[in-house]
Amino acid sequence: MSAPEAVGDDPGPDELAQWRRHATATIADCLGRHNVVSSRVRLLSGDGLVGRAFCVRVMPGDSRSLHEALDHVPPGRVLVVDAGGYADRAVWGEILTVAAQVRGVVGLVLDGATRDLAAIRARGFPLYAVATTPAGPHKSGGGQWGGTVSCGGAVVATGDLVVGDRDGVVVVPWARRAEVLAATRERAARERRWLKDIEAGRPSSELFG
Repeated sequence: MSAPEAVGDDPGPDELAQWRRHATATIADCLGRHNVVSSRVRLLSGDGLVGRAFCVRVMPGDSRSLHEALDHVPPGRVLVVDAGGYADRAVWGEILTVAAQVRGVVGLVLDGATRDLAAIRARGFPLYAVATTPAGPHKSGGGQWGGTVSCGGAVVATGDLVVGDRDGVVVVPWARRAEVLAATRERAARERRWLKDIEAGRPSSELFG
């Protein structure tokens, strides 16, 4: 089943490039250090990702809803999957990776397990997940897509902006996108000034009171 996503035009290449220039740590600071996906959902393949979320919830250890969701996901999306954090049965692998790439999916944030990691890395597909295991999934169904999920403790709505790098993943609510990007630019500039001051000999304890 599906639900409407956040309203608004997709960000263009220029805006996506701006988000890629900023560290998730800086973005998280500008979100009040909220909306951060748990560190147990870690980068396993690729160098990071940026795009709007397409959310999927699956029954732990079951991949049927992921196959079905790929019939509906628009190109340019990041799949954000609540698989219950279950680490002992993979719900993702090489076949789903190829199917996702054909649909134009730009990456995956999976609160669950994957397999076929070497093949996924060889295909250059950005992937964050809890674990790897050779144990494959069931295909009984019972999930949903297109709504809101909890992924690594972060609430993610379909249409929100997802940014991932080597530190982890942050989620920017769509309605706050312009505000957070402006604040991130300002904070990044301020941090560059701090670094110059520290390199010039100013104590960091003085900078931070």
